[in-house]
Formats: sequence, C-alpha cells, structure tokens
Amino acid sequence: MEGQIIKTITGQLKVLESKNRFIMPVQIKALNSKVNRNNWKYINLKQHLSAFSQIPLLTAYNMGGAVIGGGHQYDEKIDRKTGEKYVSFTAADAERIVGWVGDNSARLEVIDGTEWVVVDASAWSWYCKELCDKIANQGSMDVSIETLVTKEHMEGDVAVEEEYIVLGITLLGDGVQPAVEGAELSVRNLRHLSEIRSGMKEEIMKAASYIKDEEELESKVNNESSKGVKTLNYFSKKQCAELSKKFNGYTVLAAAQDEKGIHVALLSKDGDTARYEMNNVDETIAPEKILSCNGVVTFDCDNCDNGEGISVGLDAVLEEMTAAVDEANENCKGAQAAEQKANEALNTAMATIAEMRNAENARRIQSAKACAARTLSAFNQFAKNAVSESILESINKDIDNGMYTEKVNSEGAWIGESEVEVRVKALCLDEVQKANKAEAEKNKNVYIWEKLNGHNEDDDTVAGLLRRKGISES
Repeated sequence: MEGQIIKTITGQLKVLESKNRFIMPVQIKALNSKVNRNNWKYINLKQHLSAFSQIPLLTAYNMGGAVIGGGHQYDEKIDRKTGEKYVSFTAADAERIVGWVGDNSARLEVIDGTEWVVVDASAWSWYCKELCDKIANQGSMDVSIETLVTKEHMEGDVAVEEEYIVLGITLLGDGVQPAVEGAELSVRNLRHLSEIRSGMKEEIMKAASYIKDEEELESKVNNESSKGVKTLNYFSKKQCAELSKKFNGYTVLAAAQDEKGIHVALLSKDGDTARYEMNNVDETIAPEKILSCNGVVTFDCDNCDNGEGISVGLDAVLEEMTAAVDEANENCKGAQAAEQKANEALNTAMATIAEMRNAENARRIQSAKACAARTLSAFNQFAKNAVSESILESINKDIDNGMYTEKVNSEGAWIGESEVEVRVKALCLDEVQKANKAEAEKNKNVYIWEKLNGHNEDDDTVAGLLRRKGISES
C-alpha cells in the first residue's frame, strides 16, 4: 500500500506463572525508542499502546515440525480479481497463530534505564505443546514485532517512525549457526542461575527479619519484633545496589542499620554467603573482615507452632539449584550436539537431493532434444519436401535454458517430451504451408484471356486469329 512500509524489530519473551494448563502466560519486551540495528527509531510509544491490542502471536515450524520456531515466513501472491499483491500463510512452513494479545495489555516500563513497551500475552499450550515446552525449558525466547509504518521522517541516516500499526509478534527460532546459538544458550543459563540466586535473596531477607511482604522491606519500614528486640532500618533495593559497588566480587543481598552500625548480607559470584559489619556507608571495605556464614531460607508454614516456618540452610538450597542448572547446561550441550548432527545430516541430504535433481534435469534435457530430433525425422519420412533441421535450433536453445525441465502435469509427472513433440510438429506444418504457397505461386494457371491480352490484336492472319483463340499453329 502506497505510503506504508512493513518493518520488523526484535524484542524478548519470558514465561509467567501459569494458572491454566491450556494457556501459557508470557510477558514480552516489545518495543523501545532507541535506535535499533537497522537505524530505525520508534517514537510516540505511549500513544501507540493501544496498537498492541488484539494482535496474534505467531511462529513457523520447519522440516515438518522438527525445527520449532522460524522467521517471518509467508508467500507473496497476486489477487486474480484485483491484481494486487498480498501475503499468504497457506504453505506448510508458513507462520501460524500460536497465541494472542488481548485488550489493554500493553504498558510502559523502565527496564535497566530504558523505557519499553511491555505486553502480557498468552500462548496456547494445548495447540502448540512443543513450542510451549521449548519456551518453558529456555525461560525466554527472542521475538520480532512486525509493524506497518504509515508515517516517518529522517534524522540524518536514522528513520524515525512516527505513526505505525502493529500487525503481530513472531516467536523466532534458534537459527542455523551452532557457535552463536551455543553462546546464546550459555548466556540464558547464566541468567537463569542469576534469577535463582535473586530469588534466594527474598528468602534470606525473610529469614533475617521475618518479614513476608517484600514491599515492606523495600520501603525501609522499621521491623520491631514482639519481644522488643532492637529496631533495624532496612536498606531499599536501590541502596543495596549502590552498596554492592563497594564489595568487589560480592552482591549485597540485604543490609540493615541499628545503633551498632550497618549489618550486610553478601553473596559471592561462586554462590558463597558472607556477612560484613560496618560503621557507615562511606568507610573503606576491608576484605579480611568479610566473614563466611551460612544463610538461611525460611519456608512458610501455616501450621507451625512458632509461626515462622521451616528454616533450611542456603547452601543446601543452592546445591540443589546448582545441580539443576548444571543438568540443564548438560542437556543444552546435548541438544546443541544433536542439533549440529541433525544439521549435518540435513546438509548431506540436501546435497544428495540437489545432485539427484541435477542428474534428472540433465536426463530430461537430453530426452527432450532426442524427442525433437525423432519427431522431425518421423515427419520428414512421409513429407513431399523434407523440413530443414534448422527449425530445431530455437527449440534446443529453449530446452537448454530449462523451459521444459519443470513441465509436469497435475499428478507431478514430467510432460516436457510431449510438449516438445507438439512444438516440433507445429513448426513442421508451418514449413510445409510455406513451401506449398511458394509452389502454388510458381505454377499459377494462365487463362485464355490472359494469353489473348499478350498478342497483337491487329494481326488479321489465320495464325493471328488462332493465337487469339488460344490455339497453337502446330
């Protein structure tokens, strides 16, 4: 459509908690206003939030479903009635709808300092189990947002998209580059481990303070126990992040201050827990004062007498979590090796198919040429005047160019020979018709009146009279 351009940009999907076994809730980081790799920049995000309502989630299945996820796969066709181009999704490997974005599900969120359009959507696990299993195993999946841009302007070499329509969100496949894909899987697993340890942070803080509402913790309320124990002022998440910068190799999970100073709970990059005591946030950290300790995770228990729940050492929890991550990494390596092996087998099969196709095409070309020569020879056998073999030059040229190589009937059988035969016969008939016309012109009848007009009308002799009558003297 004139004035409208279809463009795609990338985002990321992650899994949310499912409350319906037939639906997998997902959250999608869809769009931001930064300049992307294609030198496009989308603006007016807030005004376009409604554009993310009532749009489909799509993906493609390749190799008969063996490869889950693809790109923007569709065909371009021509409408026979209108003559206009349109996109068709009827092919076996075309994208299909696997989920849906409902109404009013888009919002703006600031993530790592960047404002994103974030969308809640649903994948249909009943109809696309393999895809949902893949998403669940990976924890996230890259996506591509397809937009129809209706208004844009240029700022230098950057195309600024002012007005646009969101057509759909495509879940992308893993691609065909094992090295890149391996690195990507590794990053995802490390991110998964980080999320596990981040989850432990909440539990550790629960064990230290017996506060079950993280919002209370983040707002730095005073936690006063029923026994009148000292009041602790807890640091917010932002304050903990700032404090982490002072501890090389450690993350501050929680910190609280009382009249004795600041008490800090730490987690090392290797997953070891430690504590540190400091007088104020400005003092220099002394590494030798970082003391190893065992954190505690408390599991809620409604029927426990003490009302506090069941406490478990963090090292035991992390050990189980790390084992699960290690197993996931091994599975990823096995999957990567299997994928590489499958790709090698596929490449070998494709090469074999190409070789067989080339051999078959060469056979068809030779067969078509032989048919042309055979048809001309059979025609000349009973012809009054033989047709020159020069008529085969244009036919053989078209055969070499592949005009008849892919000619098949509705059942897929090759019909190139029969079409060549029809064409040769047609050319032979044209040559015979030309020869007959030339011969007719040469042997044209001479009528008496034409002969009379060819002699002297003033000749009154007997011979002249006979000539005028068309009678020879002999």
